[in-house]
Amino acid sequence: MTRNLLFGMALLFPAIAYANPFIVHNGQPNAEIIIAQEPPRTVHLAARELQTYVEKITGTRLKITTKPTKPLNKIYVGESPYTQKLGIKIDNLKYGAYRIVSGEDWLALIGQDSNFTPIEPWPKDYNDIRTGKMQAEWDKITKAQWGYPHSQLHKHYSGRNHLFGTPEETKTDDQGNVHVWTYDERGSFNAVCGFLRDLGVRWYMAGDIGEILPQTKTIALPKVDKTVHPDFPMRILNFRPAVYGRDAMMWGFRLGVRQPYGRQAAHGMHSMTDNERTLRMHPNWFALYGGKRQNDPQIKNNQLCYSNDELFRETVRFCQTQLDHFDMDVVSVQPPDGYTAMCQCELCKGKDSPELGYRGMLSNYVWDFVNRVAKEVGKTHPNKKISNLAYGIYTEPPSNIDKLEPNIQVIIVGGRRPLSEDREDLRRLRDGWAKKTDTPVEIFENYPFTGRGFYLPAYFPRSLGEQINETKGATRGEDIWITMDFKENAIGYNHFLLYFTSRMYWGGKDKDAGAMFDEYVDKFYGPAAAEMGAFFAYCEKNWRGMDRDSALADEALRLFAIANSAVARDSIYGRRIQLIDNYLNGLRRKAKQLQQKRGPVPQLRVVSSGKQKPPIVIDGKLDDYAWKNIPTASKGRLRELQTGRLATYDTQFMVEWIGNDLCFAIRCNEEPGDKLNIATRRYGMGIVLRSKSRRMPIVIINFPSILPEC
Repeated sequence: MTRNLLFGMALLFPAIAYANPFIVHNGQPNAEIIIAQEPPRTVHLAARELQTYVEKITGTRLKITTKPTKPLNKIYVGESPYTQKLGIKIDNLKYGAYRIVSGEDWLALIGQDSNFTPIEPWPKDYNDIRTGKMQAEWDKITKAQWGYPHSQLHKHYSGRNHLFGTPEETKTDDQGNVHVWTYDERGSFNAVCGFLRDLGVRWYMAGDIGEILPQTKTIALPKVDKTVHPDFPMRILNFRPAVYGRDAMMWGFRLGVRQPYGRQAAHGMHSMTDNERTLRMHPNWFALYGGKRQNDPQIKNNQLCYSNDELFRETVRFCQTQLDHFDMDVVSVQPPDGYTAMCQCELCKGKDSPELGYRGMLSNYVWDFVNRVAKEVGKTHPNKKISNLAYGIYTEPPSNIDKLEPNIQVIIVGGRRPLSEDREDLRRLRDGWAKKTDTPVEIFENYPFTGRGFYLPAYFPRSLGEQINETKGATRGEDIWITMDFKENAIGYNHFLLYFTSRMYWGGKDKDAGAMFDEYVDKFYGPAAAEMGAFFAYCEKNWRGMDRDSALADEALRLFAIANSAVARDSIYGRRIQLIDNYLNGLRRKAKQLQQKRGPVPQLRVVSSGKQKPPIVIDGKLDDYAWKNIPTASKGRLRELQTGRLATYDTQFMVEWIGNDLCFAIRCNEEPGDKLNIATRRYGMGIVLRSKSRRMPIVIINFPSILPEC
């Protein structure tokens, strides 16, 4: 392997043109790393990265300095007076683009770099949120009762937040780590990683176990001049260092992700309105359900009345204040999560759009509000934007707006949907929104939540690559929310999905995911490459059926066992395969369950917050605390048996644990105006079933069709 890599590097970096053509020669340093006197912190990070990996490859440590020393070759990392003197421009290197260029005795690895500085007030830890400190400081600025909108910001710094910006802050800690924000621009860091990839380095997984490192005592000074641009300006994978740790953050950086500051995406109206004072002082802002305003502090997501004029005016002010004070570029006015029913007040009557189907039932209502807010904000902030997610029952483009205001940023939830087979419908959805706006749309995805129990071996690199290539040139990029286990139980799956996603963001519409996959299998699994390739190929074709057909699951596990036996357990390849072995335990449990001859196997996974909940009332209504605050993952909708599609007027259900009770709420939607087939006139009745052991009562809620909520 080493001989092949050395031969590849000799081809890639021919050394014949320069008199002193080496960075490292026979284990001796022949170059030094030059940075500016006071560069952005990500340049420090980039220089350390280059120093670290050259040493890992060759055993030789290059010096980092701000002044060149003759006769050594110079490696310029980031912009400096030396790169300016050489005439190397960075003006066109936007969104993390980079340039690698060399001369007779120098190499430049360069891009645009910047330091993000948070604007006060910002929380140094969760305690600043919990105690109300941020809210109090925000109130002094706004003189209003709006909620504080930046409660997650502190999770994006890799150091200790309370030291940031103080004399005690150090850019390098005791372990030699440079502390950065995920919002910092890292063009020169991308250039360093591009150079290291050219040497053969790969980062398939977070941590040392995920690295592929060539081993050599000599690295040639390349003759090169190339500029690399990403396919999307926005490439967000939520590697928040305060959540997932430094290894995961650095892995994301090496893969080329980019999270720009100043952009809000989800549930901005929740941030504004879901606080005790607003709930108490402005009840008419909130939706009317069953004759009562939904302004209960116990409810997690109180929904709003988007016909209320005072709410509209305050939303405009809320947006303007954020744009001004926090220097935001995009402010969200998306409704709170879990939105399933329009306000029932007289002002809202008739504003729904059932003709657009379930996913468009409230599109006209919600997007009209967003459009009106954007129009007013555009008068004072013409270069700023208002965002809303196309989500849930307002996913479809509205039919009452021909063209959205030019300052609206549409973000389609599931605009690519990696686990979906219906790619034609996704194209239809993207095309429909493209006709409504001249601003390129963004895509928001929820990747499989292994932190919440996803277990299927959904290894599908080629399909994923084709999907991403389809959106290039048509969208601004992707914001992917990850709730993932980065430890040994699930990283064997998670690394695969995240690696192929992020690297497909670079390379153009012709980027070949298949070739990238072949390289991954060969480099990462070594002696078991062929067997692992067969396992992955089988999973890509059959993973969807493995939670229904034990034969499919058993065959995948058989193929994996063959691969597992092809390597020594204590080798690096055996350790990597062990991580996939750990992840497949969920599939093993499912296969065993499927083999039990007891009829259809339930496929609903109940996600509970674990909090104590008030008991439900069996009255056929959905106004109990449990149903209003149920996790999205505990909701479901029945599909048509023949097509598998969601019906226009479908049956929805929710499942929740309350004490020892497993409770089901079932809602049957009907065509408006149709005469109902009423099976009972006993209002408010429910059915209670108990298991034979009486240890797990099951309560099934029955909703008679004539109730107003139905």
